[in-house]
Amino acid sequence: MSTKTQMNKRALRRDKFKFPFELSEEQIAIKLGFYFGLLEEGLERSFELHPSDEAKTGADHEYEGILARYYLQAKAPVGLLGTQKVPIDKDREDAGLNTIRKFRADNDLCENPYSLCFPLRRPAKHAKVPEQLQHNLLYAMHAPSKRSYAMYVAPTTYEKEEYLRLLRDKSHREYLHDGPFWRSNERRYLLNSTMLTEMFMNMPFLQAHICIVPHDMVQSHEHHYSYSVHANDVAFHSPAVLDDVSMNLSDFLARQSQFNSRAADEEPQSIEAVASDLKRSLPESVLSGIAPVENESRISWIKRVGVALKKEYGIDQYLLVKRK
Repeated sequence: MSTKTQMNKRALRRDKFKFPFELSEEQIAIKLGFYFGLLEEGLERSFELHPSDEAKTGADHEYEGILARYYLQAKAPVGLLGTQKVPIDKDREDAGLNTIRKFRADNDLCENPYSLCFPLRRPAKHAKVPEQLQHNLLYAMHAPSKRSYAMYVAPTTYEKEEYLRLLRDKSHREYLHDGPFWRSNERRYLLNSTMLTEMFMNMPFLQAHICIVPHDMVQSHEHHYSYSVHANDVAFHSPAVLDDVSMNLSDFLARQSQFNSRAADEEPQSIEAVASDLKRSLPESVLSGIAPVENESRISWIKRVGVALKKEYGIDQYLLVKRK
């Protein structure tokens, strides 16, 4: 057997504990967008949810304000078999993703039947602002007191077949065939907030995702988050166990459904306030790439921020707006 063949076989054995997800981040984001779109259901018809790639919103005078903002980064995870199933070679404890497996085992974090992880996004080679890290933008825009929520969303399975089985599960689709992003004005189901909350809570597809809120600023993209199949036991590598930074996606959307229903009768944030908050939160290096347009409305500018975040950083912006 040649030396090269022996080296390849050893490499294969060493990596047999990891299994990359078979769908891309963009494919996951498209599938998740439909479910985020349901957040306008259960509210009166004057509420609309606008994704970052939707057509022009309109003028400021058409809207009372913005009820909530969501900044979503879909992640495609890598599955890591536990150290009990595939022990770590003594000379590999500090090599690659084995460092994550060792840390989880040492800290009694769930790795059965496997754990999962994903890296932070590296800056694109031809990015307008190559030094700007996506993670830090998400961190800056997570401000629940201002109804702005930023998070990573990732599946709790690395198996494409299982993921698509959950997606195609018809048992929870009684109300979903007339979704808000492909609505028919003559034929829409009106769901009350209680029914919608229960629907979110019982969707197997949504239960199979974790939401992780960025917990701190970073100086480099060379970090990973890891988590369990139960959407908990989150760790950050450089190594730290994190508490209260994650929840199941079904829980998050159910809570948002309840919150938005309660807040619907309150005065929403003004378009001006949201625009000002974005100008304070986003770094100048990003804002400078969103050139002003003469006589542009603030709502259109906010939407162009969303387009830039999607194009340059892969972040999906959703605006839940209230029309006058």
